[in-house]
Amino acid sequence: GDEAAKRASRPCLFMRGRRTGRSNYLRTAREMSALNLRIEKDMAIIEFDQPDSKVNVLNKDTMQELDAAIDAVLDKSEIKALLIVSKKEGIFIAGADIKEVEDITSAGDAKEMAEKGKAFLDKINDSGLVTVAVINGVCLGGGLELALACKYRVAGFGDKVKLGLPEVKLGIIPGFGGTQRLPRIAGLTRGLNMILSGEMISGRDALKCGLVDRLFPEVRLVENSVAIARGIL
Repeated sequence: GDEAAKRASRPCLFMRGRRTGRSNYLRTAREMSALNLRIEKDMAIIEFDQPDSKVNVLNKDTMQELDAAIDAVLDKSEIKALLIVSKKEGIFIAGADIKEVEDITSAGDAKEMAEKGKAFLDKINDSGLVTVAVINGVCLGGGLELALACKYRVAGFGDKVKLGLPEVKLGIIPGFGGTQRLPRIAGLTRGLNMILSGEMISGRDALKCGLVDRLFPEVRLVENSVAIARGIL
């Protein structure tokens, strides 16, 4: 009946191989191999947790999953905030998949990959949601470009937090919009230095130059990030 239809349309949660133990969470039918999508009331949380890997990377499959997750969030008008977090200890996103970069053999292939990356990060940037990148550790390359597409970035106090665009050390430049967003956010001088040298900076230095908005103790990083998003709504 009508009540059953309402229940079926409510926000839901998929947590791979986990029980949440919370009655207001449901399990979705579609499984994501590298991402978990949690939705509670007006907030969505995308959790990166690449299987069989010590780090999270942005490869083709992960980017497709992320794009689908963003679409799922945008389809729900009641969602007003999105957090992007990592379940890997000391790792947010380590960057692109180097093997996929090495497989690029033509300028056309490189352009296609860059355009796809820019398109889905623009979708986050232009979503109208309160978007927060919750940086618990290494945040490099495409991982930092993803964080730059969010309206807010928060990080942990720990020494594992490192932010940078090291692509120049591979003989390439950031291709997902980081060359524009980083100087706008961190300032022209700091931004260009990071892009042209591949310099990685700490969470504290990132806070000083405005690259991150707040630092929190690691044990309360996600909790405090949720509170920030709720405070903005």
